[in-house]
Amino acid sequence: MGWGFLGAAVGGRLVDDGVAVVGLTRSENAETARARARGIPILIGDAADPAHVAEALAGVDHVICAAGGLLPPEAQQHPQADAIATLSPIIVLLEALRGRPSVALTYISSGGTVYGNPRGAKAFESDPVAPISAYGVSRLAAELYVQMYARTQRLRVQIVRCANVYGPGQPAERSQGAVAVFLHRVAAGLPLSIVGDGSAIRDYVYVGDVAYAVARLVREQHDAGIVNVGSGRGYSVLDLVEHVSQVVGRPAMLDFRPARRHDVKAIVLDITKLSTLIEYAPLGLPDGLQLSWAPPVSDCAPLPAEHPPGLPAGAVSLEHGSAAS
Repeated sequence: MGWGFLGAAVGGRLVDDGVAVVGLTRSENAETARARARGIPILIGDAADPAHVAEALAGVDHVICAAGGLLPPEAQQHPQADAIATLSPIIVLLEALRGRPSVALTYISSGGTVYGNPRGAKAFESDPVAPISAYGVSRLAAELYVQMYARTQRLRVQIVRCANVYGPGQPAERSQGAVAVFLHRVAAGLPLSIVGDGSAIRDYVYVGDVAYAVARLVREQHDAGIVNVGSGRGYSVLDLVEHVSQVVGRPAMLDFRPARRHDVKAIVLDITKLSTLIEYAPLGLPDGLQLSWAPPVSDCAPLPAEHPPGLPAGAVSLEHGSAAS
């Protein structure tokens, strides 16, 4: 469920590993076109519709749910709409799995928001969860539904809490995904809107590392429970700006905006548990940025490959970026 930026990366990795995959997503996009070119069947439909979910489940033995609700800024403005968009698909899916005990579920959640402000330098899976944003609350609620069905219906489930996912193909025109937005705006000579003073720390994880980790957990049928998938390293927003400027070869113009109460001050995921389950050596941010940046399409309008211009001038959300369409 979900064939956007992250869902397509995970699905594509599974296909590369020899696993038969079918995708369910709400609308046609560049990722669905690329999937069909590879012979991957993609169903277009609403994951909140039981009929569409039932069709997608035919012959399936493992479901990876990467379907998201609203983006973090919109979720904060419209929490009721985000709750409906986030929870309706997962509840419909869980109800469908009630009669399919042989089908396992991996739910991709937001490690960047469900913990809130961690007590220590890194967030462990065993730490308390105390989200301070509507986006984090809705993802935690989805996790709780998954866990409740696992206990009462004996479903086989695992929850993957991802850090801020970035990489090639991430849309640069959305208000989520700081890396893609920063690369685009610095290359185009546009200012970056920095919320707060730029000291907020985030864990940025390369999309290929997330796809590899999820695919390994699924293929090897690990009983992971809840597991963090990140880089295990933190960078401030200003650190990210500096690295982006180095990759693009152009200085950044910064436009500082007031801090927001619903933004986590610092979040870095501890990946010890994941590393005990699979071999895992995530890329550092500088190397990941090099792989994410495409050569300019022209001298006058350098843009990341396949991304149109027209990024809104509003502030960029620095929260978890793993929601798929």
